Amino acid sequence: MKKRILIINPVGTDKWNESDKKIYQSFASSNTEIDVVSLDNGPESIETREAEVGVIPHVVKKALELHEKYDGIIVNCCLDPGVEVIRSLIKTPTIGPCQASLAIASTIGKKIGIVTVSKTAPPLFNELVARYEMENKVVSIKGISLSVPEINNDRDYTIELLKKEVAKVVKDGANAVILGCTGLAGFAKELQKSANVPIVDPVGAAIKVLEDIIELNLFSVGD
Repeated sequence: MKKRILIINPVGTDKWNESDKKIYQSFASSNTEIDVVSLDNGPESIETREAEVGVIPHVVKKALELHEKYDGIIVNCCLDPGVEVIRSLIKTPTIGPCQASLAIASTIGKKIGIVTVSKTAPPLFNELVARYEMENKVVSIKGISLSVPEINNDRDYTIELLKKEVAKVVKDGANAVILGCTGLAGFAKELQKSANVPIVDPVGAAIKVLEDIIELNLFSVGD
């Protein structure tokens, strides 16, 4: 079954669109076609409540403009901005990487840890976890001391920071770990080499969950 999926980058720059397309395509099935678009205006990254709230209307607008051309939508940010609003307005299956990652992690581990970027992000994930009613599963949320634009400046350094935070959430009791930023896509494979717990890649989780939803001929249901 051929599938066409739209990735919405909730940022005001297209500099990551091509690389994001490649990473999503690397996880996707061979019969899945990926398109990536960004916002006409917006921040470079979403690491604060102000940035998250500010992009939601623009993400929703982009989804409403383009959804009829696609079988499914992914909002490419682990804070899942605008996902619930989009679902309330259209039936096109719409996925947030965080919710998809939590769904997968909860099937392979009893306790979940999240490692994200920026020291400002963990409180936002606490709220998101509560919204998804996963407080009984998520035992630890940590952030590395890098912003999204800094992730690939020195990949080895980023990996070392991630390893330290993964170790912390495991010490807190997690036996499955989610990378809580789509900018960290591709790092799970490297981290898995030294980790004794499964590491969930948010991009891989989002695309695989959405492909299955489309294959099952399901659709989004609003509140």
